[in-house]
Amino acid sequence: MTQHNTERIIEEFLGGNPRATEWRALRQALEGRLISLRRQRQREAEDGAPEARLASLDAQITALDRQVATLETEEAVAQFVEDSIKYTVAQSDLEAGLEEEE
Repeated sequence: MTQHNTERIIEEFLGGNPRATEWRALRQALEGRLISLRRQRQREAEDGAPEARLASLDAQITALDRQVATLETEEAVAQFVEDSIKYTVAQSDLEAGLEEEE
């Protein structure tokens, strides 16, 4: 089976859900935002920002942490599905090739 067909099977199986690379890009973007937010929180704490402001930043950081964890899970699941399909297709191709040799 060609690479194109394997990719088509993966796309069909995922049913329009993002591929692992897309989940990874989303996760990395959020991780960048999370790093910036943590730096901002540290700067504001050092500058003596009010507790309410720091609590707001802490809440945002906690929410982003959860979102990053969710995206990590989605990425891992999508990667597992993609790898499983690629393995299954390759195994089928190998078995078909062995049958042809017999």
